[in-house]
Amino acid sequence: MTSTYQEGYQVDCLKGRVAIDIEWNAKDGNLDRDLSAYRAWYDFGLIDGAILITKDITECRKLIHDLWQDYLCTNNLPKNTLPPVDLKTSTTTSSDKAVERIKRGDAGGCPVLIVGIQRGCWDGSPYSPKK
Repeated sequence: MTSTYQEGYQVDCLKGRVAIDIEWNAKDGNLDRDLSAYRAWYDFGLIDGAILITKDITECRKLIHDLWQDYLCTNNLPKNTLPPVDLKTSTTTSSDKAVERIKRGDAGGCPVLIVGIQRGCWDGSPYSPKK
């Protein structure tokens, strides 16, 4: 088997013959690029399928809203203070956009598992990176 390189794009992870990408807050055009690559690699027999991990935008919006309201109350800030995160944009990746593209056939015959991270995936603990 010969190696193939597509300049400007690398899959995040390749486990066996499954391509895995995390598209969290990228422009939604990245989904077109990812699915096109999966389709080509599948058609060439280089992969057996792909996994695309992204966010469920509706759940993320609810989580941000609730967390922000708690923060405002805890810190006695005005309730109309906007959060530091803008989830109103419609141009970033999300599971619903990935599903739309799969339904219209963008991945061809390549099986793609779409994982939409939801509120229930967070245990409520604050993030504290290891030092």
